[in-house]
Amino acid sequence: MSFASFAHAQTPEGTPAAAPNPAPAEATESTEEIPAPQRSLLKTAATRDFNKPLYFDQLDNGVILPPLEMEYDLSAAGGKNLKIGNVQLNEKNFFFALLPLGKTHSQINQILGSGEAGKVALVMAWPEKLMSHGTIEMISRTGTVLWSYSFTEADRTQWQKQLDTWRKELVAKGVPSKDVVRSGIFGSQFAISDAESAKAPFWGQKESFRFCLTQTDGRNSTKMCSQRYGSKSSGKTVVMGKVRADAVTPRVLVNNEEAALKNSVPVAADMPSSFFAELGTGESYEFVTLPNKLELMDISDTKKPGVLRIVGYDTRPVGRSVILNPDQYSSFTKMLGFESTIGDPRKFWAAAIKKDDPKIYLPGQGGGIFKQKFELSEIPRTQSRVYLSKRTPTGTYIDGIKLEGRKQPVAQVSSEQNSVKENSQDPASFVWDFKATERGQINRSYLNVDIDGKTYKSYYEIYKGYPRELSGRFTAVQASGEFIFMGEVAYNQWFEDLFGWTNYWLSRQRWGFSAKYFQSFNQLKVDAAGNTAPLSVMTVDLKYRATPGLWGRDESVGAMVSYQSVTFDQLKAPMLGVGAFWARSMPKVFDDFFNILPFMRYPKWVDMEFIYYVSSMDSNVTLNAPMSLNFHGKVLWSERYFGEAGFGMKRYGFTDGSVNQKAELNTFYGTVGLGINF
Repeated sequence: MSFASFAHAQTPEGTPAAAPNPAPAEATESTEEIPAPQRSLLKTAATRDFNKPLYFDQLDNGVILPPLEMEYDLSAAGGKNLKIGNVQLNEKNFFFALLPLGKTHSQINQILGSGEAGKVALVMAWPEKLMSHGTIEMISRTGTVLWSYSFTEADRTQWQKQLDTWRKELVAKGVPSKDVVRSGIFGSQFAISDAESAKAPFWGQKESFRFCLTQTDGRNSTKMCSQRYGSKSSGKTVVMGKVRADAVTPRVLVNNEEAALKNSVPVAADMPSSFFAELGTGESYEFVTLPNKLELMDISDTKKPGVLRIVGYDTRPVGRSVILNPDQYSSFTKMLGFESTIGDPRKFWAAAIKKDDPKIYLPGQGGGIFKQKFELSEIPRTQSRVYLSKRTPTGTYIDGIKLEGRKQPVAQVSSEQNSVKENSQDPASFVWDFKATERGQINRSYLNVDIDGKTYKSYYEIYKGYPRELSGRFTAVQASGEFIFMGEVAYNQWFEDLFGWTNYWLSRQRWGFSAKYFQSFNQLKVDAAGNTAPLSVMTVDLKYRATPGLWGRDESVGAMVSYQSVTFDQLKAPMLGVGAFWARSMPKVFDDFFNILPFMRYPKWVDMEFIYYVSSMDSNVTLNAPMSLNFHGKVLWSERYFGEAGFGMKRYGFTDGSVNQKAELNTFYGTVGLGINF
């Protein structure tokens, strides 16, 4: 068997010669809102206290999104380079190398042990944007699958973490950081560090073979196949190189039909599109996938003439973009697994496009890259953007929540929905009654901005929650060696503000009220003579959140005042207590555990509270350290209906001097129930 030069597989030092080229990057713009000096001397309306921008509605401001296109080019370099969208695929950025781990970089032996350095690694490189996970197959010339190996996104993430660790260790030993960025193994997308343990049949292999990477996501799939390779081995030593092959005629199939080597083809948004390309060097790339729709939020000019800034969410474009709302979790929170599991899941991004050639590239649902062009007319000016107070909530309980905003003094704002009132004393200030009619949904309300004879339609989004919940519960209580079964009715309500008075610290989304009534189904022993009596308990709580937000959505701690009335036989003890609560979405570590059960794979909200009763409301009743510690959670099967469960401990202790009787009951309980939000 004769072999071609190993030049593409390894350098004289034995390291992979070429690292994957990063996808061609589009120019990116700062995510700051910057005025457009070429049009106006006006400054932005944003201030330190008013920094939440409204978005410009792209459709009402003259932006048209034509159908997505599949853009490709296999005509250059004799068909040896495929450009799909803005990503290139060729033999320099798509290859495999088989060599001892200690030879994958000229300096890596400094940090590897002798045993690790001698392991034979299969190192892989491909354009990162074309595949994130999948299955590697080693296929013979006759089509037989000689070996396969599957890897997940988590496996690739772990591999990149390993590369980062090696980089840091080499830099600490004096290796220049520029030498460990993309060279050698540091340019790989994935590697199997011990090919022998993975049972890869390179040793004693007589046939030539090629590698195929396949990624399947539901009905979408993508596949990349390499040139042909061959291997020779002697004992534990093995080498691999590319096999000389006859020239291949480059070709392209679009939707299973022969197509030109270069084209840009419109695709249907609701039907899969297929593509196949075979390069002149023998590689092939194909996919069958639905495209991803561009979820465009905003488009405006920037301080750079000819450059526009767009904002979208969910599917992130191929090329340079910036996440505008990254997760803000600390390393400690991530270590504990206490990330939030309820809220707006959308990740917003910003990217730059050229005004004279406005387009971006989006990945398909299971591979491929699609082009989205923009047809533009009048682009909103950055200076005309309106800003809301930094304390503007992300949620509300009501329709017509008042939002404070700032605009250019020369601009006029109006609304075709709820009202907006400009401040006669400050022409830059206004108050907007935000329209939010759909509970359990993110509501979008619009504001018209008139400036310099032009009208721009802008909008803001706020989630509208349910302020009230009502539930029925069944509770089992263990007390004094016997079980008590109780029924419970619970009501909970939160307020947007206090009787229309809006104050950030004292009223807005701070106050809540709850009431519960328990009644035992069976009776408890009252005395040694065996007399029994039912137990009933009524509690009414007033709660204050330390931070504003919506119950069932936004985490908070808070304080509470509780009134409790306990009735047991002839004894009745009204009392007043104080306590604290903590409420949040179920931490991710526990959410993942409960999601093992299909009926639990829904958003979950948990809360805990501790109350200590300090004062009797009856002069004849003396308290004896009554308290309550409750843990409660609910699973939201829909926006309105939920199941719930809880557990805790309660102590009822008091003496009624008027009848000279003492009651003392230490209980542990568990509860389940059903409820409705409204």
